[in-house]
Amino acid sequence: MSLDGRGFATVTVIALLAMLAIFGVALVVISGTQHAGAALDVQGVRAYHAARGGLEWGLSHILRPGGGCAGIHGRTVVYGDNLVGFRVTLACTATVHREASTDFNVFQITATACNDTTCPTAAVPPPPGYVQRQVRATLGDN
Repeated sequence: MSLDGRGFATVTVIALLAMLAIFGVALVVISGTQHAGAALDVQGVRAYHAARGGLEWGLSHILRPGGGCAGIHGRTVVYGDNLVGFRVTLACTATVHREASTDFNVFQITATACNDTTCPTAAVPPPPGYVQRQVRATLGDN
């Protein structure tokens, strides 16, 4: 067996190709992760706007004459158009606040938006790609 260097180039080329293949796989994995993260960011913004829309609907319901929590609490809103696939669940609590012998009605509305047919609870793990946003507002009148 002769050690004249002819096999050395083959080993170097194979090692270089293996490193390039590993580098290529790493780039594909990083790119896929970035795309998935960007898609979840967009879904998160859509969920926020769905929750915001539900909250604004609840506030307008309270501000109408004769409005209150009765028509809001437990209501579910399912969106179409730009927010298709999102549902908002509304919760409302009403309390009476007394200040300087005057009673004020205080309403707190919570809108929870998610992109699943039923928003998971803590007992049920969410599916992959699940997003949820929650917004809350407090409104008082006398």
